[in-house]
Formats: sequence, structure tokens, C-alpha cells
Amino acid sequence: MASVLISFRRSISLVPAAQVSLAERAQLLNRAYADYYVPMYVAAEQMALIDRFYDVDLERSVVALDGRRPIGMALLARRGRCGWISGVGVVPEQRRRGVGRAMIGRLLEHAVAAGLEAISLEVIVQNDAARQLYAGFGFQETRELLIWRRPADSDALPIPAERLTPADPSALLADFGHWRDRSATWQRATPTLAHMAAAGRLTGYRLDRAAGATAYCLVSGHGETLSLMDVGIDPASDIVTPGRTLLQALAHLHRGRAMTISNVPADDPLNRVLAALRFLVTVRQVEMQWSPRRSNLREG
Repeated sequence: MASVLISFRRSISLVPAAQVSLAERAQLLNRAYADYYVPMYVAAEQMALIDRFYDVDLERSVVALDGRRPIGMALLARRGRCGWISGVGVVPEQRRRGVGRAMIGRLLEHAVAAGLEAISLEVIVQNDAARQLYAGFGFQETRELLIWRRPADSDALPIPAERLTPADPSALLADFGHWRDRSATWQRATPTLAHMAAAGRLTGYRLDRAAGATAYCLVSGHGETLSLMDVGIDPASDIVTPGRTLLQALAHLHRGRAMTISNVPADDPLNRVLAALRFLVTVRQVEMQWSPRRSNLREG
């Protein structure tokens, strides 16, 4: 693959991520995100799960090389005519040299060649440089997303009379998936959850009231933190009441563990429940979307 000119002193080659080992990509992601707003650490096994759960297209994703040394990465995931960009990062010593711009430009070229009609991504609100970079390619900000966390040492919540019933995650999605947010971000979209459920990475709970099932949740994680991957509430009911009962029962069941939920749209009624139960917003992100009709592809 031809090199992309980055500066007058050197050229950086962009190669398919499929040509770089899982261990190298995991190490690269860790280096690129070590000083990020939200640091990240993944092992090679976790990198493989990211590829699998999010349907990453490794042939169309890119890794930037300085000689033979990986210095940047950008991943493109594909589902039908839609795509998602993640894992965009450049190691600190190579930033502000156009590497990120070159990688995004290449991904969007691949997206056009693959016939994708829409690409989405999320960027932390404070990351002005990234927001400007994406805007330069024609990405438009569409909505704000909130990441919530309830610390492990928070005051105990009231214990509801109702208890949660363990349930198969795949069955919950099949039976009550229409209750969930259809506009969920890629990380919490139905295909992602289905992949995670098939791999045994989700635990499911159902909340039953007098009239039957009224809410459910899918959770993942181990150790000190429990991640809420999905919350579904019967739209025919008052969202707040079953939502509070569900999360209070979950907190009691997993007492002593922090609870998090990511990328909740700012206008989602679930935010009222989270705030009432003393979850705290720890990160605000902006979702951005791109389509070929308003693209401004350029490398540099």
C-alpha cells in the first residue's frame, strides 16, 4: 500500500489492521490511550473480543507504521450499510503530524468503497482537537451521550419488595428487545449484545410485577465494577417506577460493587432514574455521524 505523506521529513505507511498481530494492536491501543481523558488498558484477548463483538473489519481498519513500528490505529466496524469508527489513537510522540487525519481519511475511503451509507463515532466533549478533525471530514454532531457511575461506597439504596429473576440474555433480547432503545450506540446495539450473549459475557435479570415482566437488564463485568449493557422497561408502564425498582434490586444483589452505564442519550428518560439513585455523570461524549453525501475527504 502506498505511503501517505505526513511531513516533509518522513512518510508513514498505512497498512490493514489484519496485518498487525493482536498483541501489537493491544499494546498500541494502550500506549495511545495511556494519557487520554479516559485511559484504557486491554490485553490481546480483550482486543480479540473487541473485534468480535463490534464486527470490526480488520482489512479496512488501519494501523500507521513508522518503518515497522506501529504508531497509530483506527478501527472500522461494519454492519450492513452502517459503520462505526473506534480505537482511533496515535502514540504521544507522533501526534500533531497528521497521522490521525491520514488514518481517518483512509477509513472513509474504505467506507465509500464498501458502499457504506452512514458512519458514526463518539468523542469526549473536551477533546476539541478530535471534534475539529472529524468536522473537517464532514462529520456532524448529532446528540450528547452520558456515562454514569455509582461508586461502590455509595449509600445503600432502599431494598425493594420485588426481586430480580435470573434470565437467559438471548431470551430477554428475543422476548423484550422491543422495549430497549432502538437508537442505542454501536457498543450497546442489538448485534453487539447478541455477540456478547453468545459468548457467555452477559448476565440477564428480569423484573416481574403483578402484571408480569415489566423490566429487564443485561450486565457484564467482574471484580469491583458491574457494567449495565442494556436496560429495557415496558413502555406501557411508568418508566421511572420499574426503572428505580430494577436498579435498586440490582444494587442490592451486587452490593459493594460500583455500577456503570455508558452512552445513554441525554434525552433518555432513564437518566431521571439514574440521577434519582445517585449515579453520577463521569464523562460526556458527543456522537458524530458522516455520510458520503456531505464528505470532505482529504489526506494530509
